[in-house]
Amino acid sequence: MKLVAKKIIIGIASIVGIGIIAYIGFVAYVVLSLSLGCGWDDGPFHAIKIEPIEISNNAMRFQLSKNGELIIENRADTLSPVLTLIENGTIKWTLDTDVKHTKGYETCWIKKIENVRITKNTDPIKFTFTGYWTYGAERGNMKINRKTGKNSFCLSW
Repeated sequence: MKLVAKKIIIGIASIVGIGIIAYIGFVAYVVLSLSLGCGWDDGPFHAIKIEPIEISNNAMRFQLSKNGELIIENRADTLSPVLTLIENGTIKWTLDTDVKHTKGYETCWIKKIENVRITKNTDPIKFTFTGYWTYGAERGNMKINRKTGKNSFCLSW
């Protein structure tokens, strides 16, 4: 009888141990998925540097710290929006938000960025927006290194 009880206890302990390890693994997976990159959202995308473009009167302008101005230009047709940083009257960089350079999104494009809200106007520049793209309108957030233009952004369903 003692041998049977011992085998039952060992079996139950093994099953409980495996369950605990599986639960810890699942929690770790969820925490890492949500904390790295964009979590379960689309991205991260990276806008690419381009030559400065002519800025229209319809462009959105946002004042930043240190005599900076972030300009967001929604372009026509199949061109993605462009962001330009001007500091003290000089263009620092211009970024094209085209997502087709990201693996898995080669057939996608952003048509328009609206409802921009600057959440940090120093370095890095951070803002939220509504992005209209291949899959409809989604909330987005972007972070840009003010000096280099290095950036990443996500779109959330």
